[in-house]
Amino acid sequence: MATESNKRGHASLDDCFDRLHEARDLCVYDAIERLVQAAEQVGFSVEDLIYMLDRGMSLSSLFDLIESRMATHAGSDALIQIQRAA
Repeated sequence: MATESNKRGHASLDDCFDRLHEARDLCVYDAIERLVQAAEQVGFSVEDLIYMLDRGMSLSSLFDLIESRMATHAGSDALIQIQRAA
């Protein structure tokens, strides 16, 4: 009886691990999707991202590059708005 109970407990634990694995995968997919969207906003394609990562660029450096381009784009957009208002 203890063995059967143990099997049920083990199966439940396996189910939990499966669900956690699925949830983690979804989080990773969501993070990648957000990264691609941010990169596309500043002019990078998915192919560009893959190329940079394949060539050894770290994720941290890639984030910094995207952030820098976002800041540049934001500054450019603000300048355009000021010029239009003038």
